[in-house]
Amino acid sequence: MLRKYKPFLKAGAMGAFAYRSAIFTWLFISILQIICVVFLWVAVYQNSPDGVDSVINGFTFKEMIVYTVFVNIFGFATLGGDTLFIINEDIKKGTIDLAFTKPISYRFRLLSENLGNLFAVNLMIGIPGFTIAFIVFASIGFITITPVSLLISIALFILAQFIANLLNDTINYICGVLCFYTSSGWGINQAKEIIVSFLCGRLLPLAFFPGIFGLVINYLPFAGISYYPVLILIGKVDLLTSIHYVGFSLCWLILLNIFAKLLFNHASKKITVQGG
Repeated sequence: MLRKYKPFLKAGAMGAFAYRSAIFTWLFISILQIICVVFLWVAVYQNSPDGVDSVINGFTFKEMIVYTVFVNIFGFATLGGDTLFIINEDIKKGTIDLAFTKPISYRFRLLSENLGNLFAVNLMIGIPGFTIAFIVFASIGFITITPVSLLISIALFILAQFIANLLNDTINYICGVLCFYTSSGWGINQAKEIIVSFLCGRLLPLAFFPGIFGLVINYLPFAGISYYPVLILIGKVDLLTSIHYVGFSLCWLILLNIFAKLLFNHASKKITVQGG
């Protein structure tokens, strides 16, 4: 069964390699963004009562710098792909009918292309970026972790990252299916990007959100897209909590895919083709 999706995996990977110049341009922009955010946190901690020795919402200065760098690398390495726009274009061009006539799953075809793309991006950016950042932080004492703990953290992180990729893709797929109702992918994508970036911990650690709002956010699926995997990688949480995070994200992944299936079945009854 999986064999028939290999061409789509390969196509996704080749597409990423073909547009590597654009990817490296975005990487340069992301590096500038990381530098700006790091300097912002330096200023925040330096102006705190205890200076760089302050602990703000459970994060020391070193942990915050490490988190900022890693969450941005992670965000770049788990780019959402073009699932939403592909669905939107299929609807506009009238080619969406092929999703119902081809002997392959439309959902798994899009997922395969996205996973291939993410695999290529991780080879070019993700793995080198994490490795370099980890070596630098370890050499200056910002990360202190035993070899055994490091191996466990990496193993759980790889699993958490894979689930994060699937969560991200599923959310993109759901937003793409919403185009059946609105026929406007751009607006949906803009809203999705703002919501996900805010609630997944890329802009600010979720520990900084106050009271009941922070509690609710931690129980939403978005935390598994960036926040949980990065905490696992940098050793911010213990083994039991790491396993809990992975299991929690997996449960959300299952629930979201069930919802996506139901939504697609309902939306397919309301197809309005704009082209073709």
